[in-house]
Amino acid sequence: MAVFDTSGDYTQAVLEVVADIPPGRVMTYGDVAWTFGRPGARAVGMVMRFHGSELPWWRVIRAGGHPPTGHEDAARAHYEEEGTPLLPATTPAGYRIDLAKAGWSPS
Repeated sequence: MAVFDTSGDYTQAVLEVVADIPPGRVMTYGDVAWTFGRPGARAVGMVMRFHGSELPWWRVIRAGGHPPTGHEDAARAHYEEEGTPLLPATTPAGYRIDLAKAGWSPS
């Protein structure tokens, strides 16, 4: 079983990237991880779970444009308020984020 570093510098770096995602834009958990040059979507998820509640958490999404599990309704309200491009989907949420239009990468 892999051990993920979700403390210290890594946590702070993840939180800084998430804080910089502009309204109406998103990054996947994996994209946030690759910002630091290595895989680690699950590690990003753990950081968000324990430290991300004060940030725009809805802007960090699952692969394929799917909103955070268990927060689909709350996230949708934020997406609609921010004008995030959504697409219909045959999932329990009924939608996904249009990554081609809403995907963001820090410069």
